[in-house]
Amino acid sequence: MVHGGEGKEAAAVSEGKRRQTTDMQKLARKLLRLTLDEDEELRRELEARGVEPTGAGALLYAQWKKAVNGDLKAAAFLRELAGTEEPRKKASTIDLRAMSDEELLAMAGKARK
Repeated sequence: MVHGGEGKEAAAVSEGKRRQTTDMQKLARKLLRLTLDEDEELRRELEARGVEPTGAGALLYAQWKKAVNGDLKAAAFLRELAGTEEPRKKASTIDLRAMSDEELLAMAGKARK
């Protein structure tokens, strides 16, 4: 025999977890929109690269820096977020760290003038 009180307790716990998740999502959105007024150096670096100096901009910029230094998880995160297609399974690996700025820009289709 199932007691009615146990079901109500489980529903209350479940509702509490949903509320906590919603609150955390709201906080994450707020943090991602914050401007980086307190970190002048990072703000200038982001602006120099045309990146909005917000929490989201800083987060994505940090992931990009990791990706260009060979972090495959960071590269996969950015690729997935951008919605670009998955690389072919037989694609070769390129060491981006060994490439010059000009080579990287040319690879991205943005050769320096």
